[in-house]
Amino acid sequence: MAERIISSTTHDAYMNVTDHIADGWVASVRIVPKGASKGGERIELDTVFEREDLAWESVETLARAELNNLK
Repeated sequence: MAERIISSTTHDAYMNVTDHIADGWVASVRIVPKGASKGGERIELDTVFEREDLAWESVETLARAELNNLK
């Protein structure tokens, strides 16, 4: 499982994309306050993506939107 992180001034977004056996790619993100452990609620996208790059693009868009809402 790969993980990428993007940050705002107050929060971090931990993004994951995993291969869902034979179905495609599943993406999720966790938004946590800066400095906190990456526990917390995971937001999983409802879509199973055919390509990994599309999953990353979608989860990054969601993460950036969530971070912008927290400003």
